[in-house]
Amino acid sequence: MTGKVAATSLRYLCFLTQTAAGATLTPVYCCGSAMQHDPGIIALAIKLVLLSACLSLIASPASGQKAGRVPVTIFGDGNPENGVEDSREQLMGGRQRGFNLADQRKNAGSIKCDGKIRGTAMVVDSREFSSTLEGVVLASAAHVLYDLDKKQRFRRCDFHFLALAELARYRARIDLRNIRSGNFDPTGDSRELESGEGDWVFLYLPEPWKNFDPDETIALRDFSFLQMESYRQSGGEIRLIAYDSSAGVISVSRNCQVTESRADDLGGGAWKGQLLDDCDSTGGASGGGIVAVMDQQQYLIGIRSGSHWSAEVFPASEFPSGPPDGSVWSRRSNTNFGRAIDAQLLAELSGFIKELERKYKIY
Repeated sequence: MTGKVAATSLRYLCFLTQTAAGATLTPVYCCGSAMQHDPGIIALAIKLVLLSACLSLIASPASGQKAGRVPVTIFGDGNPENGVEDSREQLMGGRQRGFNLADQRKNAGSIKCDGKIRGTAMVVDSREFSSTLEGVVLASAAHVLYDLDKKQRFRRCDFHFLALAELARYRARIDLRNIRSGNFDPTGDSRELESGEGDWVFLYLPEPWKNFDPDETIALRDFSFLQMESYRQSGGEIRLIAYDSSAGVISVSRNCQVTESRADDLGGGAWKGQLLDDCDSTGGASGGGIVAVMDQQQYLIGIRSGSHWSAEVFPASEFPSGPPDGSVWSRRSNTNFGRAIDAQLLAELSGFIKELERKYKIY
C-alpha cells in the first residue's frame, strides 16, 4: 500500500488523505494540544480516596480537507461481537477486585507539558542495563512532547506517577535536554505511513518522585516474545496500560488482541514492528504501554501511537467525527496502532543508559 497517513495534532485531529490506489486512511493520535485536563475538587477527592484505599491495602476520497476534531475510538459498547469490550480497570485499588500479582504492578503515569496532560509514559526497569544508574527512565511516544500545531517541542514537561497530578510527592521533572528518540519530525510530512516508525522516545528523570519504588517498573521485551512457545503455552494476555482522560486516571484494558501490520491492512506493512491492536482507550493513551502478561509478570512489548481508519468505510459525510464508539475493530478498516519494542529500541535504550552514566559519571 502506498497511501499516506496524517500524523496530526495528537488527540482529536485528523486528515483525510486519498491514496494512489483510491483507498483513504484517516489516523488520529491519542492525546495532544487540543486536549484539556483541568480536574476540579471532585476529581481530586476521588483520587485521594483511591490513593488512601490503595496504600492501606497494598502498604479514502477527501483530499485537501482541513483537520477536524474526532474522538479516539473506543470499541467497548456492550456488544462482544464487534471487538474487545470496554474492560478498562483503574490501576489503583485492584486488590479490591481480586486481581493477581501482575495487576498490582503500578508502572505508568501521565506526561504534563506546558500545563496540560499530553499522554502516557511507562516506567522502565533499567536494572538489566545498569545497576548504578540513578534517576528513572521512561518510555513514551515522541509526539507527546510536541505541539504539532506550532511544530515545536513543549517548553516544560513533568511526569505524574499514576496520573496523581495534584500530589507533589508523585511528580518529577522530565529532563528534556537528555532524551533518546526516533526520527519523528513534527515539521516533516507526517502523512507518510512510515512516519510512525520513529514515534518513540526514552526520557530521563534525574530526581524520581518521592515514593519511587524500583519494583514499580516494567521490563522491555522484543515483541517477537509473543511468538515464543513458552508465552503461548502460558495462556498469556495482552493489555494496554494508559492514561484515561475520561476518568483522569491510569487504566488497564485487558484481553486485547494485537497483530503486526501487513500489506493488506490500514498500516500497509509499511515498516516492521507496526502493531495493530483493539485495546479500549480514550484521550491520553498516546505513549501507553502495550503489555504482555505471562506467569504474573508484565513485559512492555509496544508503545501506543494512535488510531487510523478507512474513510471509505467511515466517510466524512456520514461520520464527521470519525468512527462512533463501538464500531467494529478491523485491521482493514478501524484500528489502533503502535510501535513495537524490537532489537533496535532495546539497543537504543542500552545506549541511552550508557550515555547517562557517562554524563553523570556513574561507574
